[in-house]
Amino acid sequence: MTTNEALRLADVDPLVFTERASALKVVGAVALDVVMPLAVLAAGVAIAVAGLPAVGAILVVIAVVLLGVATWQLGRTGRTLGATTVDIRVVRRSTGAAAGSRALLALVSGALGAYDLRRGRDPFAPAIAAFAFPATNEGAAASARPRRGMVPTLSLDSGERLSLDSALVLGRDPVAPPDAPAQVYRWADMSRTLSKSHVRFEWDGRQVWVTDLGSTNGTFVRGAGSPTPLLAHQRTPVPGSVTLEIGDRVLTIREAGH
Repeated sequence: MTTNEALRLADVDPLVFTERASALKVVGAVALDVVMPLAVLAAGVAIAVAGLPAVGAILVVIAVVLLGVATWQLGRTGRTLGATTVDIRVVRRSTGAAAGSRALLALVSGALGAYDLRRGRDPFAPAIAAFAFPATNEGAAASARPRRGMVPTLSLDSGERLSLDSALVLGRDPVAPPDAPAQVYRWADMSRTLSKSHVRFEWDGRQVWVTDLGSTNGTFVRGAGSPTPLLAHQRTPVPGSVTLEIGDRVLTIREAGH
């Protein structure tokens, strides 16, 4: 399996069943995310010129912070304060993914689109039916399981390394359902960007499979461009060595022996 084949998430249009946001909603989001901070910035400059530099400086800092947060949210989730208020998500038209680190460039170039979450599917929501974990024979699975030294590991940004010698559910306070048994790992997350049961990992002896368990902030595969979101509840094969973004946390799947 080539890297490109492994990263192909599904043969479906990533924006299927979505609805473009109306111009009125887009204007409302822009007013909150851009016009309001610029108005605060202009007020700060005017007040500073009028003889109150300290007050003016505070307003300028507030405006810069608001613009910075809006840009970060646009690149990360496409859900800025304005977008959340009018219930839209801004994503790349070509992939349905968030804009990433080049959000402003993508916005200026027209690569982004706004989609109404009330009238259509959220671009981050699954576009196809959820995967049902097959029933397994525990005895046969145990006998066929590779030796511990031959299975991939997860390298967490907090320093831990976890073996994939059995299925693993990772999250803030994870639980494995009875019909899909797995080990669980509670990953400390002060930012609370991890869901309780965020993502499931499986190793079948040849391939690592990753399933986002309907998490709030998604699971993203890092590639050459913007991170690619996994479809929720869709069991997805990934390459032997790949980096995933899970909420604000990062982990790397490492091949056996690495």
